[in-house]
Amino acid sequence: MEKMINDINTKLGENLPAIETRQIDITDEYAFTSSTGLKSNSNVEAVVVSEPFMSSQAHSAVMIKTKENANIEEMKQEIYNNIDMRKWICVSAEKLRITNYGDVIFLVMSSDEWGKPVYDEFKQAVGGTVGKELEKAEEF
Repeated sequence: MEKMINDINTKLGENLPAIETRQIDITDEYAFTSSTGLKSNSNVEAVVVSEPFMSSQAHSAVMIKTKENANIEEMKQEIYNNIDMRKWICVSAEKLRITNYGDVIFLVMSSDEWGKPVYDEFKQAVGGTVGKELEKAEEF
């Protein structure tokens, strides 16, 4: 998952802020919930997060590897309902996009300028065949 996100970031290069990609410890409740919006890690194997070095830039791309037999549609809806698009101190993501490819959920919350190209590159990287797509704009 880290390689896929890094490949997307490299391909988009100068169109994105300086990005750091890392796997988070899913047992770290704060990091897990703030990155995914999920309340439980019971159906999660791994999470990779890609965010700017400077936290004042609202951009987060996340890949979540789910466990076998996880209800991915329920998990996506929980993310949609609970993720904090204002998790940064002084900025907010404009738009949230969520989908999945098999047992991997992908979400990006950011401005359209950064988020849509990242989301589109993910879909292209997996051959364009993704699950149900969820999208919402931040209400200011």
